[in-house]
Amino acid sequence: MHVTGRNAGRTGSALAVLLSLGLLGTGSAFATPVAATDGESQYCPSSGKLPGIGNTPQFIDGNVALFAGGDYTVDGASAEAEGLLVVKGDATFAKSSGGVFNVGRVGAGSGILPDAGELMLAVGGDLTIAKGTRVDVGHGITSKSGYGGAVQVGKKIDEKGELETNGGKRSSGLGTDAALSPYQSFDRTIGTESSSLGKLKATGTTTRSGDTVTFKSTGAGNGTLQVFEITAAELDGASSFGFASIPDGDSVVVNVTGSQPVSISPMSVGFNNDRVDVYSSADFGDAASRILYNFEGSTSLTLGGGGNFMGSILAPKASADFTASTNGRVYVGGDMRTHGTGNETHNYPWTGSPAFTCKPEPAQPGTPTPKPSTPDQPSQPPARPGTPTPSASTPGAPAPQPSESEKSSQPAPAPSTPAAGPKDEGGFLASTGAQVGFYATGAAVLGALGAGLLMFTRRRRTQSQGQALS
Repeated sequence: MHVTGRNAGRTGSALAVLLSLGLLGTGSAFATPVAATDGESQYCPSSGKLPGIGNTPQFIDGNVALFAGGDYTVDGASAEAEGLLVVKGDATFAKSSGGVFNVGRVGAGSGILPDAGELMLAVGGDLTIAKGTRVDVGHGITSKSGYGGAVQVGKKIDEKGELETNGGKRSSGLGTDAALSPYQSFDRTIGTESSSLGKLKATGTTTRSGDTVTFKSTGAGNGTLQVFEITAAELDGASSFGFASIPDGDSVVVNVTGSQPVSISPMSVGFNNDRVDVYSSADFGDAASRILYNFEGSTSLTLGGGGNFMGSILAPKASADFTASTNGRVYVGGDMRTHGTGNETHNYPWTGSPAFTCKPEPAQPGTPTPKPSTPDQPSQPPARPGTPTPSASTPGAPAPQPSESEKSSQPAPAPSTPAAGPKDEGGFLASTGAQVGFYATGAAVLGALGAGLLMFTRRRRTQSQGQALS
């Protein structure tokens, strides 16, 4: 009995470790995304069901996630760009210490991304990848439509580093219009949308106190838009943002007036009394998809620090410089540079405009597809497309194998602080997804330990019974 009790204690200790790691259903490194369920569209999440941060593809979205009307540059230690990235000028990937930059699918994000094999990176000019940098497009995703992610380049690919499409098609020398198709005039779309939104009358109040800006609705909800207005000078330098009394189901647009450059370092974001910029928030995805900042006249936008900017960015005349992570669509008419430490862009469609909402993936040949009214005006998603959700492990499909660096452990972001992206250690999806592999490995080891202890306990019990009988 003494031996049995001692081993039962050891088994309990193993279970305690499993519980502490969140491997028995008590928690996880990130808020669990909302998966598509039977009968629900697998293309786009329905209202109120936008996923939180996770590492599994959840919904299909063929609309533009990030758009740069000029050049797009990745340097420093930036980590990832989720969804379809469209660059009208040149794209340069040159991480200062080398390593991986993920495009399309990311280590941990919204899980809203193009279907496997579809376009994930479109560059109108040249695509340059510096020595030591690896651009990994559509890592590990497969579906009936294909593998990985496609890359289209208008001019040439200068591949001193490495471009991995994971089975997706890569094309160069197409010319700008063909490479960007059907988004070759998307810059006009963002200009038109910005102007239209800028004409809307405010439906609430805006106040700034210290570094905090509060947007409060003063009208009844109408199921469409709550509109706020703030000057670029007043927004400049802010770090905390609060949205109060926002009616259920309404989207939010913040019209930023004036042409002054805006520089902010996001540290916290509240939405109806909930802090939503931390990954543990149940409303993380919902808040990110409902907010848009419209910088109609600003010529320069800087998001500094390492926190989470919540909401989409529409800035048709601006160039942008990011070290913070973004959660929403990002559309700028000028150049875009991202050079933070582990910072990421997460693809959350904005629910306030048909042009920027989730766009269904084109149907397979021979299947009718809803047509947009113009090439640069994405159509509304259908109710129930009935096409499979992309999966990282479709049976029978040759999915790419993870590198050794992907299997290494990484700490999860602390949910109690403004969320800064974890550091990129240079492996596939390593910047935010590797900790999941660590937990899975721990589960396997501890599971084997528990099984061994159980067998040992039974053997000792049998021996004790045999000794008692003799």
